[in-house]
Amino acid sequence: MSSRESVSADLSTRLDDDALTAAAEGVVATAEARATYLNDLTSAVSALSHPARGVETFVAGLVDDLVDLAQVAVRTHQGWLVAGQVHGHRMVDVHTYEVGRNQGRVMKSLLQQRQTETWLLPPDTPQRAEVLGHLFGTTELLHEVESLHAATLLIVPMVARGRCFGLVVMARRAPLGFDDGYIAFLEQVVGRIAVSLDACCVVSDNRHVASTLRRSLLPRALPSSSRLDLASYSRVAQEDITVGGDFIDLHGSGDDQTLLIGDAVGKGVAAAIAAKRIRSAVRTGSMVDRDPAFVMRLTNQVIVSEDDDVVESLATAVCARLQREDDALRVTLVNAGHPLPIVLRTDGTVQTVGGHGPALGIFDDADYESQTVVLGPGDLLLLYTDGVTEARGERDLFGEVRLRDVLTGLAGAPASALVEAVAMSISQFASDSEDRDDTAIVAVRLLP
Repeated sequence: MSSRESVSADLSTRLDDDALTAAAEGVVATAEARATYLNDLTSAVSALSHPARGVETFVAGLVDDLVDLAQVAVRTHQGWLVAGQVHGHRMVDVHTYEVGRNQGRVMKSLLQQRQTETWLLPPDTPQRAEVLGHLFGTTELLHEVESLHAATLLIVPMVARGRCFGLVVMARRAPLGFDDGYIAFLEQVVGRIAVSLDACCVVSDNRHVASTLRRSLLPRALPSSSRLDLASYSRVAQEDITVGGDFIDLHGSGDDQTLLIGDAVGKGVAAAIAAKRIRSAVRTGSMVDRDPAFVMRLTNQVIVSEDDDVVESLATAVCARLQREDDALRVTLVNAGHPLPIVLRTDGTVQTVGGHGPALGIFDDADYESQTVVLGPGDLLLLYTDGVTEARGERDLFGEVRLRDVLTGLAGAPASALVEAVAMSISQFASDSEDRDDTAIVAVRLLP
């Protein structure tokens, strides 16, 4: 039995045979039966976390116990959610219901009126088909409604928090219609469910906004290069949020590219927003002048000018310009308070490169100096965030000594192998402490 059928069965068992007979005649039994029906339907809709399921459950509850036709249309930030059903037919659910342009325009107009309406349907004429088309579009409901030979349609708005966000269209098979008492009860039903569906829509909209924000904050994958061997690794501290403050970016032409790695203070969404701003500022600055010193000065000024709180704007980064020159790669580095990059030569030599400059977001007049290192074929440049060296084990931190030990013996290995070796070493070393930081690693090796 489906969840919708289960809800219907639960509702039906709440009404005795006399109540169902009275409902068929246009009167919903006693006040007690009405209250029971309302409570059960409200509980069924409130228990759902997705508006689509709420709309479908509402339709099922109406058709199974109160009317012969029900169509529920809810207007959300993502568009219309509409489901409908005629008694004895399968439901047209929200996934198959398509709202046409004319139908959408009519429903928007009804939303603005915010009042219950009773439409008298003309007999079998072109005008009748036009009226039904305005409300049911071209869905199969249009043909099923005709089988009821209904003389009237009842349209009840759904209002919550002072706004009209949906419509409920109902009909009963001929010769049954809607008297004043029945309309009043149906308005009560719609009003009660509207509050539950509105709350469901709010949660769904917030979830959609959060998901869209997370997607926009995720760093882009590093582009492939026929001249360079590139590999990267990243892990966020708050894995349930999926975004963090460590970032990697690479952009520019094939022989002149800008590589950026950084760490915005904090964790989660706030840090990810700061990281995205820094990436955007670096990309903009690189369009003006590709000199890393200029780019970092401009980026720092942008960050300082946008934030009053020094702590929230603080970030460290390394900006490197990669220029291919025959069989060499010239790397021009600027370090803004970040861990020093490491060069692994093909002969196994390990050396740190670059100087120390002020972190981003502290001083508006901060100045940065660049340093240059040249990589030969097979040489590799490793950049990382402090999530590597400050990974906490049972007794101490991972540290630079352990990092160098991992690199020993990997001279000439592909960038992906080196990055994987570092990442695995950190994972094996780190304890299960909740104080884990974001981690990012990127390696660049010059291909012969």
